[in-house]
Amino acid sequence: CCAMWCFPCLQCQTVSQFGWCFCMPLLDCCMIVSCCFRSKMRERYRIQGSCCEDCCTLCFCFMCAWCQMSREIKMRNHTPVSTVVTQQIRA
Repeated sequence: CCAMWCFPCLQCQTVSQFGWCFCMPLLDCCMIVSCCFRSKMRERYRIQGSCCEDCCTLCFCFMCAWCQMSREIKMRNHTPVSTVVTQQIRA
């Protein structure tokens, strides 16, 4: 949703959730930061791929690649809430 209205906001939010400085995407000249970020994500989460694939993905579909990275981080950072039942209900 954020990407549709303000793409730089999505980028800054995504790198911030990953643990990087939120202003790194604003310094992204020639997709160097984007390629490094995607590579570090693959490394941290053990996702198969290569630097060449990262560069091609970013070159041909920059916004889609960032949306994909954002979803991946949200999915990996999401901790499921569990409920512990401590009392049985008698009918």
